[in-house]
Amino acid sequence: MDEPGKPLKVLSIVGAGRSGTTVLASILGEAPQVASAGEIRWLWRRGVAERRPCACGSAPADCPVWSPVVSATLAAVDTEPDRALERILRAQDEVAELRHRLRVLRRTSAQATWPALSLVRRTMDVALRTFAETTDASVVVDSSKRPHDAAVVAALPDVSHYVLHVVRDPRAVAYSWRRRKSFTVDGRTRTMGTRGLPGSVKRWTSNSWGAEVLSRHVPPERWLRLRYEDFCAAPYESYRAIMGLLEEDGGSPFEGPDVVRLSPGHIVAGNPSRFTTGSVRITVDEEWRQAMSWRDRQLIGGATYPLRRRYGYTAG
Repeated sequence: MDEPGKPLKVLSIVGAGRSGTTVLASILGEAPQVASAGEIRWLWRRGVAERRPCACGSAPADCPVWSPVVSATLAAVDTEPDRALERILRAQDEVAELRHRLRVLRRTSAQATWPALSLVRRTMDVALRTFAETTDASVVVDSSKRPHDAAVVAALPDVSHYVLHVVRDPRAVAYSWRRRKSFTVDGRTRTMGTRGLPGSVKRWTSNSWGAEVLSRHVPPERWLRLRYEDFCAAPYESYRAIMGLLEEDGGSPFEGPDVVRLSPGHIVAGNPSRFTTGSVRITVDEEWRQAMSWRDRQLIGGATYPLRRRYGYTAG
């Protein structure tokens, strides 16, 4: 669907884990011109090295959509696939180090003289373009969630980059991370890891501040902030707002105001909800309001207050 000479559109979904980003990516991927890739940052370690399945149930190397992406990207890095994979993983680890993240966020348009960042950019560029070709898409959704991963995409040439910043009450995020989520694919059951309260707060805060820095380097007309709670209250309207951000109009997968039909896709990594298909009703998960202790709510609320207030979470 991509027109010759027209820049590829890429939507980076930024936000803390357990904020509804995977289901949002799945819904957006139902538009005929849009392909949701999932958390591309995990393609190499979880997908290729560990052979974890994409939403179709196959490991990326065996998936009809991802196998060309893997082959083309590895070939662009090194003539030896195993060596190419090792180089990609090493570069990703270096760029993702906490001490380097601000450096990446501030280099959304500058020429990279940092070898690791140059390699990560080249890897992402080839992967995105090949994925768009194999899916015949003009818009690719990357739900990697981390702001510095979005900054890598922002620096790519001939890419029209957009950012969807999804936020959720940090108390809800922390509570959700305490619950185990399991899923079964091809007879194998996997369980997502849990996270303690301090870790959840630290990551929510880090992601939020990273998004604030990133927003200074993205044109305001290409940035949309969406609260999880607002999305659940009006999913169809939220979908239309995102498509409006992208300046795309290609039909709707909604069967009703809050019911969407999801077809099998190729989201490479993310929440187990990526395996969900059929008619799905979007509902808000606010179990934390009854189940979370007063003490934990106060601790999280105090630790996240400045950003929580900025995003409108002042009550409860």
